[in-house]
Amino acid sequence: MSKSKGKAKIASKNNPEGRGQARVYMLDGKKIKPVKIVTSSRSFFGAEFDGGGVVCDDSGSPLPWAVAKLKS
Repeated sequence: MSKSKGKAKIASKNNPEGRGQARVYMLDGKKIKPVKIVTSSRSFFGAEFDGGGVVCDDSGSPLPWAVAKLKS
């Protein structure tokens, strides 16, 4: 009988050392983070300042995360 060699150990996907550094997004000199916004008509991911407060456009509507992230 021949012994077969096992597979090489693959790094765990949950290993924090294998992950990249988290990206920090800034808008007007303040950190922003993604949050889920739920309204009566829809739900979407928007942006919130780190200290609180939703990021809004000129008309006062919450900005979607994709738009806020591009402005940073």
